[in-house]
Amino acid sequence: MKTQFKPIHALLLFLMTTGLLSISGIHPAYAADAAAKSDTLVFSNGEMLAGKLDYEADGALLFKSDNAGTVKVPWDKLKSLHTEEPFAVIEIGVRVERKKPNRAVPMGTLTIEGDTLTVNTAQGPQQVSVKNIAYLVDEPTFEKNVRGGQGLLEGITGAVSAGISTVNSTQNSQSVNSSVVLTRGVPPVTWMPPRQRTLLNFNSSYGRVEEPNTPTVKTNILHGSLEEDEYLTLRFYLLQTAVFDHNFSQGLDLQQLYGFGVGYTAIKDTNQQLDLTAVIDYTKQSFAASGSPFNVPPDYKPAYSNDLIGSSFGNNYLRKFTPRIVFTEIAAFNPAWNHPSDYSANVAVGATITAYKNLGFSIGLIDSYLNNPPVGFKGNSVQFNTGLTYTIQR
Repeated sequence: MKTQFKPIHALLLFLMTTGLLSISGIHPAYAADAAAKSDTLVFSNGEMLAGKLDYEADGALLFKSDNAGTVKVPWDKLKSLHTEEPFAVIEIGVRVERKKPNRAVPMGTLTIEGDTLTVNTAQGPQQVSVKNIAYLVDEPTFEKNVRGGQGLLEGITGAVSAGISTVNSTQNSQSVNSSVVLTRGVPPVTWMPPRQRTLLNFNSSYGRVEEPNTPTVKTNILHGSLEEDEYLTLRFYLLQTAVFDHNFSQGLDLQQLYGFGVGYTAIKDTNQQLDLTAVIDYTKQSFAASGSPFNVPPDYKPAYSNDLIGSSFGNNYLRKFTPRIVFTEIAAFNPAWNHPSDYSANVAVGATITAYKNLGFSIGLIDSYLNNPPVGFKGNSVQFNTGLTYTIQR
């Protein structure tokens, strides 16, 4: 039977011969270009991945593959690596500062065979022992951070959370909680020594319970703090801070703390960081009238305020169990030297779990203690909050 050649057949033949249509659905030139720009990684067991080298830090490579996703490869699991794009090789002990390019940092495409890395620089090949490598940074990132400036919003990490609960029945209740925890580092990368850091922390908890023939029960707790750090060395820094608190449950209208002091980073790696701080501060406390909102005791006392000169000793700890699970802990003890009985303390622990992209949920516990609340109020205030979270990453 003779097949009739129709116009549609001619059109298909033209598209295939000109490369506008291929069996794979990808233009041959694009496929060749993608293959040409792929980095190649070979594991010690002989398995091979094609993709893109992201960076190296703390003895492991992060390699992005279309098939396997992002893979973390320790040096002892690597047999060879070849990159198509140039990288900066920063060895252990080499310091890289803004506007001060270091001649000890070679730049070029990389070839790794065993324990030796070869940097194909413009001046010729340069070999580096794998054991001496601290960081591998792609050329655009290196040039931007060393020679360029930092934007106002660049280098910010943290999380924003919010939760709400309502009940409508014989009792009507509403509760809302929110949290904002942000850190801005200057510079915004870990392979350059830190110069400055800004810490912003805000959380709130508000609730009402209404019932017929019963006074309304209210909860209103606000906390905000701002800290500015100036690094003198890699781990030692000077700091200034301001902290504001309002806690209706403790009879605290407003507590203002202003201080300056020193900080030391006791632990720092890719998975965790622990900062210890010591601050000299001035605190002004303004309290509500003594007694609960509904019962005035015989020893009623009108609203009053305290002026305290004291210190604050604290710590700030962050731990990444996985890229998606982050644990934080912040604690402080605040003795008052001019009124020793008017001390306070607080601790906040929480975990953020990222479920999809930057979205997830958080759980947290906040315990605040005042040793000098008004008569009729408890000195201890404990909050447990949950909510949806948006994670901000560099």
